[in-house]
Amino acid sequence: MDRAVILLSGGINSTVATAVSREQYEPALLHVAWGHRAAERELLVFEQLAAEFHIEQTMVAELSCLAMFGGNSRVSRRLPIEDAATLGSAIPATFAMGTIPAMLSVAATWAASIKAKRIIVGISENHRIPGPAVCDLYPDHRRDFLQTFNLMLHYAKPAERDLFVEAPLIDLSRAEVVKLGQRLGVPFDKTWSCYANNDRPCGRCRPCTTRAAGFLQAGLPDPLLLEPAQA
Repeated sequence: MDRAVILLSGGINSTVATAVSREQYEPALLHVAWGHRAAERELLVFEQLAAEFHIEQTMVAELSCLAMFGGNSRVSRRLPIEDAATLGSAIPATFAMGTIPAMLSVAATWAASIKAKRIIVGISENHRIPGPAVCDLYPDHRRDFLQTFNLMLHYAKPAERDLFVEAPLIDLSRAEVVKLGQRLGVPFDKTWSCYANNDRPCGRCRPCTTRAAGFLQAGLPDPLLLEPAQA
């Protein structure tokens, strides 16, 4: 079985992508710690999910310089995290330019060192909920971007090395991702989607609202919201 490096933030998509990919590949989990507001919570979730999936080969890569640069509300508390209801067609303040390309580059470096043949990323182009498509708000969630990155990777790697980025959920809506995760036994109660670092999800940011809509459209309760608040 070929090895794959799976980028796992701890959100719904990356967790379902992990569950899907481990059926086809030998998984190696990569978490990129880049110093955003929910970084501590996401790292805890990553560790819990790695244990839940019984995946021993894991790596936490530090990219704290991405937070030092600022320029987006994921890292700068001087900029507000917009309520999802206020988002229009403009790029939101939560878009962190260059973050996903940086993560994929780190993943490619680790993949080369452990002889992995695939890099798995859990992005979708369109969650198909009311409001702008995710790829319109976050340009690095587009299929065109992934295809371009793979073209760059083709020229950046040795000709004989097999390495390719895959996005198994790229065409799925958030509800379809939730249903797929349910079938695969994904522990949704251990995932975290919110941009904030609270005991409970804020319920207002874009990932919170897409998560809520996904579970609603899938006809399933979100177990994270059924859990009591942590002390």
